[in-house]
Amino acid sequence: MMTNLVNKFRLVMLGAAAAGFLLQACNGTKAPVFVSPDGSVMVGINGPDVDERLAEEAWQKRLIFHVGPIDLPAGTAAEEMEDAPLIMRFNTGEDLWVTAFEPRVVSASGAGLPGELLSRAMLINLHEENELCGQSGSGNAAFVATSMLTDVELPQGYGYPVLATDPLEARAVLMNRTGQGHSGVYFEITLKARPMNEFANLKDVKPMLVEFDPCGHAAVDIEPGAFSERSASYRLSKGSRVIMVNGAMGDRGASMELVAGSEIAPFWRSEATLDEGQGLVALSDNPFVDMRTTLAEGDEIKFSAAFDNSSGGWLRGATAAAMMYVNPAE
Repeated sequence: MMTNLVNKFRLVMLGAAAAGFLLQACNGTKAPVFVSPDGSVMVGINGPDVDERLAEEAWQKRLIFHVGPIDLPAGTAAEEMEDAPLIMRFNTGEDLWVTAFEPRVVSASGAGLPGELLSRAMLINLHEENELCGQSGSGNAAFVATSMLTDVELPQGYGYPVLATDPLEARAVLMNRTGQGHSGVYFEITLKARPMNEFANLKDVKPMLVEFDPCGHAAVDIEPGAFSERSASYRLSKGSRVIMVNGAMGDRGASMELVAGSEIAPFWRSEATLDEGQGLVALSDNPFVDMRTTLAEGDEIKFSAAFDNSSGGWLRGATAAAMMYVNPAE
């Protein structure tokens, strides 16, 4: 019997005993992505000098949230969890520029667990409207994750604005197709952020999750033995410039792509690498920094995805989505 305990929100303040946030200076190990004035991308030593980089990192905070816990007996399929996802609502209590998102699956002790325990998850800002869903009132997804547990770090100089009072909702569907049960499992969200003040002069990004069901976020089912291609198009009400794309795909996925406006060739395409059991191992060009694609008011955005379900049974809850981060001001 699966035990779904009350969702738990854990926040710890570094260097203080008060409940609140885990606020920690970032000493990241990955080379950040920098953008030159002409829009080209620079990585590592080609970016700003060390002093400037350290000054940037000194303002960063790490906010860590835990959603759960839940017990996952061996053989728990994702479809069993569809009607009862883990859900937690919270706010940051401070106006922030979020610059990075890091998803993990952890035990009650904080030890990392395999990403294959996560079917999909998203962080939704309930105060934002989803442009692809009209005035639905269901909020706008800001970050998304699947079993790949892909970190998303916005390019240097860009941030996602979150106000202190914005209600945020984390939703996670977990599963356990392995032969080993796990108890007390949490979905962990880490947000890197900077205070929204006169020292943080960032350009804002607007998240836009392009998928087959932008309102309900439902996954799709693929018939047995099929190589299936699906697509959906949406007309945009506002112009913007694409800054970054993060693809989210599950097992037996084959590829995803985005086509802008009247173009024929995709401005982003990601190919999946699968193991012998058709489990997802890697996605090419993901996340993808893009400073050249512009979307005019009234343009269409087309999303396509392919799935390889060569098994004898139905593929239930197949996941494919592309999170675009756009800058409305450019």
